[in-house]
Amino acid sequence: MKFTQSLSVRLVFYWILGSFIAYFTLPVTVFLPLSAFHIGDSSNSSLESWTTKRSKEILTGALRRGEGGALIVERTPALLRQLERNPRFRFAILERATDKLVAGSDDGLFTALGRSGVDSYSGLFHVSDDPDPNARGFVRSVDTAFGKLTIATYGALFHWDDALWQLLNFFSLNNFIAFLPLGTAAALVASLVVRRSLAPLRAATVEAAAITVDSLHKPLGAKGMPIEISPFVEAVNGAIARVEEGVAAQRRFTANAAHELRTPITVLRARVAKLDASDLKREITCDVRRIQTIVDQLLVLAQARERRCDMRLCVDLGATALKVAADFMPVAIDAKKEIAFEGPEEPIMVRGFPWAIESVLGNLVENALRAEPEGGTVIVRVGADARVDVVDHGSGVAPQDRRLIFEPFWRKEETTPGTGLGLAIVKELARELDGEIRVADTPGGGATFVVGFRPFPPRAASAIGVQQVEEAL
Repeated sequence: MKFTQSLSVRLVFYWILGSFIAYFTLPVTVFLPLSAFHIGDSSNSSLESWTTKRSKEILTGALRRGEGGALIVERTPALLRQLERNPRFRFAILERATDKLVAGSDDGLFTALGRSGVDSYSGLFHVSDDPDPNARGFVRSVDTAFGKLTIATYGALFHWDDALWQLLNFFSLNNFIAFLPLGTAAALVASLVVRRSLAPLRAATVEAAAITVDSLHKPLGAKGMPIEISPFVEAVNGAIARVEEGVAAQRRFTANAAHELRTPITVLRARVAKLDASDLKREITCDVRRIQTIVDQLLVLAQARERRCDMRLCVDLGATALKVAADFMPVAIDAKKEIAFEGPEEPIMVRGFPWAIESVLGNLVENALRAEPEGGTVIVRVGADARVDVVDHGSGVAPQDRRLIFEPFWRKEETTPGTGLGLAIVKELARELDGEIRVADTPGGGATFVVGFRPFPPRAASAIGVQQVEEAL
């Protein structure tokens, strides 16, 4: 993700930029309107007060040393223009070291400053007998190249270029340095505000990342979400709801189709049973059995999905695996193979449904019998860690195919028998049981399918009782 694409970075940047612009335009955007409408502190209650600082700069720029080293005010072009634009402009400059007026100063203005004939406003003053009530003067001690001076100005009228001049002079190094603490504080506050404001969005992101096909019923939380982002979250929730409806419709269709297929398959098996014994009959019988197995698995998967919320039920994994091994013993004998069962020393209780676990293990045992060489033995092993290993000694599964074999309709070769749906359904069914399935090598050759189930807490298992659960089913 590019740095400039970050919403947090953009918000903080614009916050700081806005603070910078606001700070350096305060003279014109805030103080000037206040002065124009006589609002606020009396020191800034008239437009004429805006001319005082510029007058001070003009006067300090006009100071010179005359003959004999005396300080004088030279009539510079800037000062002449100031006098021309302001006919009533007066000024007085006191040299603090000598306590004398600089040549060119207005004695009357200085005298007025020394008596009670002025009304002072924190550096600004108004001569009491002046008929213009808006006239303002400025008096301030300043450090110059000629030493410390006291400069007083009075009678300058407001001009719009005075505001522009003050705005430009506000962009100084000193003001910029003064802005740094404000800018830093603004950045910290903006970062905290943005992070806090976007916290619900980050939480929604975590929720969205955890959504799977089985958790579509859980919409993204909109609590505390900014109103600007709420429509997006609502749109996502709407999309999730539509996807959930589509998935549910597909699952209903699959379950209904599987249910409808049971009758014609039963009829087909009955008709095949009437055929005379032959190799063709045996092949057709195997094919019909495969079809019925897939249909039964689809129905079991649909039932597991419908009853997933009732996963408090527990099953004895060892007893269930033994039952599956016993059921397939006749098939193994007919194929001149054997099934060996290795059970646990104590009952292993897992979460799930007996018929669902039987379907998973039955498919794996049936596949193992097909892969096992004639005269060989398929091993069904139940571990204390709620794991079942179904071991064959056939050709095995290549490492590059171990992920693909669980994909729907995948077959290594076109001549490979089957539809490629069995292991895909087993994987989905194991997931519905909160379990997992994988394939590994069998020592000496072959494949070992490992199915892990979710153990049931021992205390809860003893409280519920396996027999009670099976009766409830």
